[in-house]
Amino acid sequence: MTEHESDSSEETPPMESVTIRQGGARSVSAREVVIRQGGALHVEADEVEVEQGGIVLARANEVEVTAGSVVGVLADKVELEMSAASLVISREAELDQAAAGVLVAGAVQARDSAIGFVLARELHGDSNRILCGPRAAFAFGAGAGLALWVLSRLRRR
Repeated sequence: MTEHESDSSEETPPMESVTIRQGGARSVSAREVVIRQGGALHVEADEVEVEQGGIVLARANEVEVTAGSVVGVLADKVELEMSAASLVISREAELDQAAAGVLVAGAVQARDSAIGFVLARELHGDSNRILCGPRAAFAFGAGAGLALWVLSRLRRR
């Protein structure tokens, strides 16, 4: 092995900071990741900041997205400002003029946002549109279960 080659069994430590400007990456692992007008498929970091960009899957302690989009986020704290996310799982979530498909969090602070399904211990904010809260989800699940049970009984006849 030459001096510049590395043994593939050795793991390289994550980089301190990665910045993507008007570009893209398949997978990024660093302490801090900043994406400006770019995107990444998979990001693992302590802190992630996205401005006018997108991520497919982000796992971090803190994720902040401004005028961008994320398919899936798993983080301790998530901030979405004028952004969209399909799935957010976090301890704390803050949405400002944002949209989320499914939001699962301990505490949510939302303003002028739209959320499809929310499951949270605390939900604070104003001027929000929530399609399905915990009660509505339970009622929907019970109704769907009953309908499927009735259909299965009718098919047996």
